[in-house]
Amino acid sequence: MKIKLYTLKLLVAATLVVFSVGYLFAQPSENKINKTTLNKDNKAKYVFFFIGDGMGISHVAITEAYKATKKGKIGSEPLLFTQFPYYGVATTYSASNIITCSSASATALASGYKTKNAMVGLKPDSTKVHQISYKLKELGYRIGIMSTVQLDNATPASFYAYSVKRSLYYDISMQLPLSGFDFFGGGGFEGAEKEKVENAREKIFNQIDKYGYTIAYGTEQYKAKKSAGVKDKMILLQPDKEKALKILPFAYERTKEDLTLAQVVESAIDFLYEPEGKGFFMMCEGGKIDWSAHSNDVAGVIFETLDMDDAVKVAYDFYTQHPDETLIVITADHETGGLGLGRQGYVYDLSRIDEFVKPLQNGEITLTDFVKKDNLAKIDSITRIGWTTKSHTGVHVPVFALGAGAELFSGRMNNTDIPLKIMKAMGATARFTDHYYSRVDKFATEAPINSNDIVFLGNSLTEGGKWDTYFLEVNKKLAKKGGAIRNRGIVGDTFIGIDNRVDEVIKGKPAKLFLLTGANDISHNLSSEEIADGILNLVKKIKAGTPKTKIYLQSVFPFNESFNRYRLLNGKTAMVSEINALLEKGAKDLNVTFINIYPLLLTNGEKDLQLPANEQVLNPNITRDGLHLTADGYKIWSAAIEQYVK
Repeated sequence: MKIKLYTLKLLVAATLVVFSVGYLFAQPSENKINKTTLNKDNKAKYVFFFIGDGMGISHVAITEAYKATKKGKIGSEPLLFTQFPYYGVATTYSASNIITCSSASATALASGYKTKNAMVGLKPDSTKVHQISYKLKELGYRIGIMSTVQLDNATPASFYAYSVKRSLYYDISMQLPLSGFDFFGGGGFEGAEKEKVENAREKIFNQIDKYGYTIAYGTEQYKAKKSAGVKDKMILLQPDKEKALKILPFAYERTKEDLTLAQVVESAIDFLYEPEGKGFFMMCEGGKIDWSAHSNDVAGVIFETLDMDDAVKVAYDFYTQHPDETLIVITADHETGGLGLGRQGYVYDLSRIDEFVKPLQNGEITLTDFVKKDNLAKIDSITRIGWTTKSHTGVHVPVFALGAGAELFSGRMNNTDIPLKIMKAMGATARFTDHYYSRVDKFATEAPINSNDIVFLGNSLTEGGKWDTYFLEVNKKLAKKGGAIRNRGIVGDTFIGIDNRVDEVIKGKPAKLFLLTGANDISHNLSSEEIADGILNLVKKIKAGTPKTKIYLQSVFPFNESFNRYRLLNGKTAMVSEINALLEKGAKDLNVTFINIYPLLLTNGEKDLQLPANEQVLNPNITRDGLHLTADGYKIWSAAIEQYVK
């Protein structure tokens, strides 16, 4: 009867009906973690994001069954992470396939965007995503990336790198130091294999050194270097340098000298934790669950899942010291192997698993011999488990969560939801939008700005303009000299956002620059003085960096509250004329041309300047939403600046 009940529970889990850990794993009386109650208003300051590569619910269940078998019981002995109080399931399909690859799913988990199989950190159109690891780094959080496989492999790479092919290990590994992330640990670099790229190892390590990273071989060397004062940019690898470029050894072949994922997590906590700091985010991958499942190696799956649970225990110990500020999330990128628990009757037998791996642990056989097809098939036959494939499957994967914001991770979700939920649990808002980062990345792929260019710099109003066609003849003349009219507008941008990216423009020292910003700054609840000062300081920066560039500061445009589209602008109409007055005065002081387009866009043109400032609104006939311009609006704008563009 117990066996039938256990089998039924696994079947229900596989069909994604059950969402309770206590029910699924059937040990509520021992589940002390489930009783933990937190204030749901707490924000996560410290986040551990564990990814069991290839870990489906069957992998978890068979590991728990193995633990029960070791105790002489029929049933399920829970792992630590399966006792977490919140449980959900996540879909895993990619943008190109119903069955995902690791890089596509890891990109989804790192960024919230689906991509094609084999792509790393890119959207399907090959534009870059902006991973939560980068967003959090920009907000001041310390970042750690670790794995039991090599650091340029698909899952860790998707949190720091960009590549059209996950197999371009050398290119990916060269990007690791560029991230500026604080801590990396685990396996080494697949890209360092010399037969793939000449002098690849030397080039990778030179890159690591160039960007200020310290490499520690093993935990003892890590402790020594930390004690010696290394506080920034650490990479922790195997203590044996001959093994350091490889994956960490499989759990069932590991010696006591080998580095473990638990040790890497422990070192990462020691390195990243700052009591008065912003906090940290760690991505910790149990990568060899997948490797074992690809081989259809049931013993490997069990031992690697246990190994990741040991690493989770380290995170949990930290959580017990900081329960109101810590979030632990565990999931998988996909399921591997189509693991079936039982293929003959109502039983599968794990009692001889230790016996099967003992010759490997004793050195009587090699790992190569152990994972041979005939040997593993024999183990499957005796244990009575089965596999449907040596590849990935399309089943949903489990999600377990504990701590601040953990309630967000219950129920059904897409894998793209998980990074967004992590950000929400942290109360973290990215400095800029994903569109902002995409535009900046796009600019980086274009020809650099040069001294013959005319640049339009600003927000959505600028981005929406077809400046090269409005001034077609000017653009043709510029082309003869190697120049062009360049659009550097970004939807939603502010003077802070422009300041963050303006170095690209300054470096090119364009002939002319037309600047427009302000509307989004108003929606951010800044005062008229703060906005004007921010814009004028931006002008000062541009002028200092490229003194020969002719700068044209354009007035902030009016908007129209009657559309009720942008509620953050409601009640702020009068601010526009206040800001423009300050900008006009500031432009004169800086000896910069001020172009006052504001009155031309009012409902009755300059006549409306006689009205109170809060009644001076954007002409409803030249806007579609009360803020942005129609083609007729752009005609007015382009006509107003034509004399300056020529």
